[in-house]
Amino acid sequence: MIELIPNWWPNRAKSKFIGVDNHAWHIQKFGADSTRLLLIHGTGASSHSWFPLTETLKLEFEILSLDLPGHGFTRALTRQKKELNIIVDQITSLLKEIDFCPDLILGHSAGAAIAYELAKKMGTKTHTIAINAAFGQFSGLAGIAFPYFAKIAASTTISAKLLNLLANNEELVRKLLHSTGSIIPEEQIRCYQYLFSSPEHVDGTLQLMADWDLGNFLDQLPQDTAPIHFLVGRKDKTVPSHISKSWKKVMLNAMLTEYKDLGHLMHEEDPSVLSSILRSNTT
Repeated sequence: MIELIPNWWPNRAKSKFIGVDNHAWHIQKFGADSTRLLLIHGTGASSHSWFPLTETLKLEFEILSLDLPGHGFTRALTRQKKELNIIVDQITSLLKEIDFCPDLILGHSAGAAIAYELAKKMGTKTHTIAINAAFGQFSGLAGIAFPYFAKIAASTTISAKLLNLLANNEELVRKLLHSTGSIIPEEQIRCYQYLFSSPEHVDGTLQLMADWDLGNFLDQLPQDTAPIHFLVGRKDKTVPSHISKSWKKVMLNAMLTEYKDLGHLMHEEDPSVLSSILRSNTT
């Protein structure tokens, strides 16, 4: 399946496909035999989003990056629900298959919820670092319209065709990424453009949005004791920083660091910020 990946794709030489249960997982594993770091991207992205960060960490961590179900190059043999607990169980099976037990889990946006649930499942020794964590439900009109739209779009090809058109318009892709509040490198923009042109990736993204419900997860957060470090960008236009700030106040073992000049994709625009945080967790 390696032929599915473009020759120019970041860290392609480290790509592998692992068959577990219903999935052919696309993973990238590299680095030193030391602190184990698991990277979980957000909705609509893939393992490529960690490339700027991993370039600075290769010799200091043993790193595992994966594409979430339906995202990037991870494929399911049959269509399944993409609910939080299901995805966590699926990743757990993958980690057991490849014998990788992370010391740190770094999750971005919706991936932060997956990261934290996974860390809780593994025990309190596994720490979570949450970048612009999407620890909230949509409210108001969006709470009604967005899930409804996603469920319709996930069952049709209309949205995939629209995003295919979007991907062929470089300026529109740039505007979409700029709307996150982040300015990212050119090679990262190229990867997003490729993903948006993939019907499989678009379908997987929309299905995750249609199935996503954090009700039980959010209800449990005030009682959770697993450690979490929230990282927020004040310029984030996708997930407002006040969401992480409000959870930091009520969670029992939470820290928060804010960066005034960074946006939603802070790990792509300034990986040095993440590098210093990760190194501080190993000392």
